[in-house]
Amino acid sequence: MVYIAIILLCSSPSALSCEMKGKPESFYALDACLYEVSGVQQYFLSQGMYAVGNCLAVTLGEPV
Repeated sequence: MVYIAIILLCSSPSALSCEMKGKPESFYALDACLYEVSGVQQYFLSQGMYAVGNCLAVTLGEPV
């Protein structure tokens, strides 16, 4: 199983200002993925944006 880091970024409280971002590389450890998400989330929060992130588990070899 691998993990994909995703984050929802918003420039204002309006949902119209939001966009989803994902890291193009996958993680083999959930802890590493969550650490990356936390760092990126903290960066965007410090820039005055709204940010919520998480990691999605992806099982290799199974159809989507």
